[in-house]
Amino acid sequence: MAIAVVCLPALTVALQWLIRRRFPGGSDGHQNEAVGYLGGVVGLVYAIIVGFMVITLWEQHASATTAVQNETQYLGELVQFSGALGPAAHGRVKDRVVAYAGSVATAEWPAMNRSTSSPATQQDFDRLLQTVQRLPVRNLSEQEFEGSVLAEINDISDARQQRLDLASSTIPAVLWLVVILSSLSTLGFSLFLGIDSARLQYVMVGTVAILIGASLVLVLELEYPFTGSLAVHPEPFRQIALEQRR
Repeated sequence: MAIAVVCLPALTVALQWLIRRRFPGGSDGHQNEAVGYLGGVVGLVYAIIVGFMVITLWEQHASATTAVQNETQYLGELVQFSGALGPAAHGRVKDRVVAYAGSVATAEWPAMNRSTSSPATQQDFDRLLQTVQRLPVRNLSEQEFEGSVLAEINDISDARQQRLDLASSTIPAVLWLVVILSSLSTLGFSLFLGIDSARLQYVMVGTVAILIGASLVLVLELEYPFTGSLAVHPEPFRQIALEQRR
């Protein structure tokens, strides 16, 4: 982040100083009309692409938050519905939910930072699934609740898969290439605008570099919803595990 919002503007200003020193005639502004037109077109393309990426990634980030909330909600409902199948079944389901939720928070979250899943957490989920599938049903009333329990475990599986899919999704390399090229082009055109005041020109190109660097940092932060300063945290899983231990 420091490289993008500090080093990039400093490098741009230094490059602007070098250009003014090597080509002092460029500050008379005779090329401003062409540079301004082309720079405006490139800047517009850059703004559209980055804006599209930020909106898409923000929606993905919101989906990750929703997936975590849904998964933990389904875990709580699973325990609740299992209570209708008797104390023994209820206790077994609670134990498996506590183990699975704890494994998600401690094992799978670090794995998602690497865009993968945790084999240990997968085993805990499989054990939870097997426990639910083997719950004894003694009468018609319990059979109705069994359907609700099975529906909850399916919902948990779907929410978990959505969470893992979001953790492994990335921006295509070709899109990153377009963003980087348009960023460099926008900076490049700003360097060749002719302005008499050197101080004003340094401020202008530095501001452009800061904005570009900050937008790239924002895209990087949003690209991986389970890592970074804007990350979705595993606190809901810790909370459900703590609640079910009581």
